[in-house]
Amino acid sequence: MAIKVIVFDFDGTLIESNQLKYDAYFELFPKEGRFTDVIRFVLSEMYEESRYVIIETILRRLNETTHEILQKRCSELAEQYNDIVLAGAKICPEKEGAKALLDSLKEKYKVYVSSTTPDTPLKEIISFRNWGCYFEDAIGFPHKKDQTLQRIMRFENVRPNEIVVVGDGKSDRQSAAAIGCFFIHVTDNFKLAEIDSMIGGLGNQVV
Repeated sequence: MAIKVIVFDFDGTLIESNQLKYDAYFELFPKEGRFTDVIRFVLSEMYEESRYVIIETILRRLNETTHEILQKRCSELAEQYNDIVLAGAKICPEKEGAKALLDSLKEKYKVYVSSTTPDTPLKEIISFRNWGCYFEDAIGFPHKKDQTLQRIMRFENVRPNEIVVVGDGKSDRQSAAAIGCFFIHVTDNFKLAEIDSMIGGLGNQVV
């Protein structure tokens, strides 16, 4: 059965923003050992979680546990984080070959983005880069990636084996496995230009 839908992760898959997103957490707090140690440890545990979950966990580890203080600080820091990442993600380099790949896919498949970046800034970044023409939709936090795949399946009226998920993270692999879709893993040395030919060979395979 032919592939009909491709669902891309965004950060680290289409743009080189993973290091930007990682470093931004350290910009929110004083450059002292206590803070950097906690941030580094939390990121090692849950880097693919949403920024809201990560920031709240950091604050809890720093013992800002009074509910009112915690929620207020979390909101303030999440807004600062959004500003840092939004500005950087608009202008950071694309993954080599990303735009050329999207150009080659847009006439052959329905293409979506599924990301842990919040919905509004995700769409703003895509719009700033003039990439909106490539995607049917870009869906971010608070939607979970497996839920996003189910939503796309219903909207496009496709089966799991007609969808390919392309991403660099564990959450991309897990969501594809949960639904029964094909998965292409984007590693640091992966050539995006190869994806078009890879997808062409998936239709006769079984997930």
